[in-house]
Amino acid sequence: MNVIPVPKNEKSRLKALHDHQILDSLNEYEFDRITELASIICEVPISLVSLVDEHRQWFKSSVGLDTKETDRELAFCGYTIMDTSIFEVEDATKDERFKDNALVTGDPHIRFYAGYPVFDEQGYALGSLCVIDRKPRKLSAKQKRALEVLSQEISSLIAERKIKEELKDFQKLFEQSNDLVFIGGIDGYFKKVNPAFERVLGWSEEHLLNTSSFEFYHPDDVESTVKELQKLSGGGKTVNFLQRFKTASGEYKTIEWASIPELETGNIFGIGRDVSELTLKDQQLAASEGKLRAFFNNSQGLMCTHDLKGNFISLNTAGAETLGYTVDEIIKLSLFDVMPKDKHPLVNKYLDEIKQNGKVKGQMVTLHKDGSIRIWMYNNTLQTDPGSPPYVIGNGTDITERHYLEEKLKRTSQMLEQTNQVARVGGWEYNLVKKKVFWTSVTKEIHGMPPDYEPDIETSINFYKEGKSRDRIAEVIKRAMADGTPWNEELQIINNKGEEIWIRTLGNAEFENGNCVKLYGTFQDIDVYKYNEIALQGAVEAQARLNKALSKYIDLIREQDKTIEKIQEFKFLADSIPQIVWISNPDGSLDYYNQYWFDYSGMSLKDTMDYGWTPVLHPDDISKDFKPWTEMYVEGKHYEEEVRFKRISDGTYRWHLGIAVPMKDSKGNIIKWFGSFTDIDEYKRALDLENRISQFEDFNRIVAHNLRGPAATIQMILEMYADSASEPDRSDYLAMLKQASSTLIDTLNELMKVLEIRNNQNLPYDTCNFKSIVNSVEVMLKGQIIKKKAIIHTYFKIPSMAFPKMYLESIFYNMISNSLKYSRAAVPPVITIKSEFEDGKLILTFNDNGLGIDLKKHGENVFKLNNVFHNGHDSKGIGLFMTKTQIETFGGNIKIGSEPNVGTTFTITF
Repeated sequence: MNVIPVPKNEKSRLKALHDHQILDSLNEYEFDRITELASIICEVPISLVSLVDEHRQWFKSSVGLDTKETDRELAFCGYTIMDTSIFEVEDATKDERFKDNALVTGDPHIRFYAGYPVFDEQGYALGSLCVIDRKPRKLSAKQKRALEVLSQEISSLIAERKIKEELKDFQKLFEQSNDLVFIGGIDGYFKKVNPAFERVLGWSEEHLLNTSSFEFYHPDDVESTVKELQKLSGGGKTVNFLQRFKTASGEYKTIEWASIPELETGNIFGIGRDVSELTLKDQQLAASEGKLRAFFNNSQGLMCTHDLKGNFISLNTAGAETLGYTVDEIIKLSLFDVMPKDKHPLVNKYLDEIKQNGKVKGQMVTLHKDGSIRIWMYNNTLQTDPGSPPYVIGNGTDITERHYLEEKLKRTSQMLEQTNQVARVGGWEYNLVKKKVFWTSVTKEIHGMPPDYEPDIETSINFYKEGKSRDRIAEVIKRAMADGTPWNEELQIINNKGEEIWIRTLGNAEFENGNCVKLYGTFQDIDVYKYNEIALQGAVEAQARLNKALSKYIDLIREQDKTIEKIQEFKFLADSIPQIVWISNPDGSLDYYNQYWFDYSGMSLKDTMDYGWTPVLHPDDISKDFKPWTEMYVEGKHYEEEVRFKRISDGTYRWHLGIAVPMKDSKGNIIKWFGSFTDIDEYKRALDLENRISQFEDFNRIVAHNLRGPAATIQMILEMYADSASEPDRSDYLAMLKQASSTLIDTLNELMKVLEIRNNQNLPYDTCNFKSIVNSVEVMLKGQIIKKKAIIHTYFKIPSMAFPKMYLESIFYNMISNSLKYSRAAVPPVITIKSEFEDGKLILTFNDNGLGIDLKKHGENVFKLNNVFHNGHDSKGIGLFMTKTQIETFGGNIKIGSEPNVGTTFTITF
């Protein structure tokens, strides 16, 4: 059977077909109706809408045929898509191309076929509308015309279907945006608002749509709003317009609006952002103006301002020195004075461009005062301040050394490519995830294939000579995919011309998460070498070593063009949002970023596609972000993570909240990920300050609480000393008093160490021995233990743990002192302390036989601040609150079990 021809634009055609996302979709009535109509008009039993992809023809709609697809090599439609007119076969049994076709010799026994190509809006033939009969025949002229018209209707349906899918994407963004998105009229009424209005302002959608927007404006902002509406009615745009908008609670929030009119309909399209908290930045900016001026003057790059004729207005010291001038000297010059004369036309072009676009970046060449050349990368912006002439802010980086290095690298790469051609060394790569094989041009030449040949893994292996060579290549590939073993083999292939050729193939494997995802290596024609080797083995071995060393430097990577069309309305809306917006495919490949990403990061689209977020992501956040990012694509989990991005305008890292949600098809399969990153840096700074205040409050409580015990012990010993008339007892009390005083001093020293550590923002973990901590607490509470005749039992299966000692000692102190304080009258306290390891966690238990707590009555308030459950015990209600806070701060939790007049058990888990 003849090989079905392939269109010259096959690669682009297949991309267009997959972009429509129509393959393997559900039946749709509109397509089925046209298919049925074609069958009726052409008087045939079978009619199909066939879409032709890499390996099959898939039927979007069919009449008279139950199957959904066939192999492409059997497809009559493979010929139809080669032309722009009808393709007709009157009797397939008499046609050399089809007489042996399985669809002719077997079911459905095709005899007659007529198909008209179906094109998309760009002119790519996606498939065909065809009619089939089981007996020979020929269409009339009217039937052919009808088939052509119906194929055009199919094209229209496919185009409309794509637009509907894109509109779904737009609606998703509209509903999930954190910014206020609206459509309104010049009359001041909203026509459509997104859910963010209710989240941010509190008003329901119904109330907003039925109330004049002027009812919500601050009285002082009405006049400026009227002027903005007048400007919009005349076709002007609104950018960064600030307006105070009343919320449902009666407060006002400051909204920054960006709007554009549609004069044909009178509609206004706009986006607003709550910048109430950001108004504080205006004050901060004024306060930091001096700092910015110092930064400008001391920056190591070139920073300057100049007017629209190129005359310098200001220039920093480092930039002037790099050009060989003082600041006073260069202020008297212009761009024309510091650039070679042959570059002056480019200066004029640059000045015209920045006047028109307001922003220009690129590469420029300057002259040093001594006549030497300096090369710069610059990024300049036109600044227009009210009441003053416009001027340009320039920022340049000296890349002279890098430029010459890149030129040298380019020449080296050209020499390497030429060497590969001479040495007949090619490269190859097999992506196991995408099932794609890539060959370099030299590899295709060795196989005798044309430059546009697209290989696949099966045919690649079948080029190897049957027997030893084919078995060996299959074996080394299997081993590399299993355990990563590389290979270096000399084998024989039979090229497309039927010639037997000796080749050397080198291969390596690449793994991700334990799975082989890619094989790659080199492919060298060593035919002459091998035959010479038979005659002169020694000389050829030396040549082989040279070829092997050379192959290590070959790294050819295929770049795939992933350009994706976006509808104009979506692009405008996404580019207007003052936050980072992105869209990715289910496999994790990112295919869209809004303009804010490029403005914020300073990265180009190519840089972003090549390197992702890594260049601007804070180094400490790269590994932290890897897990949730991987779980999003592998497990389909929603992505929500806080990371820091570097802002290109000032080089600072700012916290962003990243959120991504999936869009799914009717089967529940993820077809797109929509995500955004919102700047939360100010919020994070406020939260950090709040945490530091909370830590110092906690420290103050520990100080107050831990000093009470030793102080109370000293007071109690003094009372017992005063009541005793026995000199031996008094001697013992003085010894106890000295020990309690020493404990108090040790406690103060420990507290000072903790304070010093807190000031250094570094709280280390100690190896804390439980028995030693209990002994220390017993010393602090010795007076109470003796007075109440308390007994303390310890059972430590786990003798120690890693924990800040001062905190753990405070926890033990609180547990034991509470048991002593709330003991039953005339009943000596019995306190039991245990440690054990269960289900991978350390468990501490403190049990006593004291008064207990009525948990039915007080259970919800046990650990709350200032709650006291027994009167007359000198309680302040902070001990259990502080203990719970300390435990949870270091990742643990505490639970209570208690019964009045029986006792209490506290269980602490880490």
